[in-house]
Amino acid sequence: MRPAALNRLSVAEAADRYVELVRARTLTGGLSPATAEVYARDVATFVELAGGGRVLDDLDGADVDAVLLAFARKPDGRRPAAAAVERSSGGAVQSAASQARFRRSVSALFKHAVLAGWVQVDPMASVTVSARQRGGLRA
Repeated sequence: MRPAALNRLSVAEAADRYVELVRARTLTGGLSPATAEVYARDVATFVELAGGGRVLDDLDGADVDAVLLAFARKPDGRRPAAAAVERSSGGAVQSAASQARFRRSVSALFKHAVLAGWVQVDPMASVTVSARQRGGLRA
């Protein structure tokens, strides 16, 4: 079987296409609308942190590591008062659950990207930042 031809999409374009697919899955009952919106928000954050103009296939494990760690340090806009306290105390701003969810969202994006021919290799396979249940992401 011949491998799919690589379609070199920007991070932003790949994210837009993926979010359309995720939202379409709500119509078939595959995902709840709330879950689709969380995925869409996580993917939008990924685009912001990775750089929307970059080519998705050019990202490697180190790039994704940097995005995961940047997300872990990003203030949680849903809890402005708590984020200010956590930021002033030097603690992690995103909860461990939010970090794990973000990692799963990014991983799902790349799994789809491999199947769609947007990337040659899934960079999540070479990510060195590991998810920990209680402590969040750690280098």
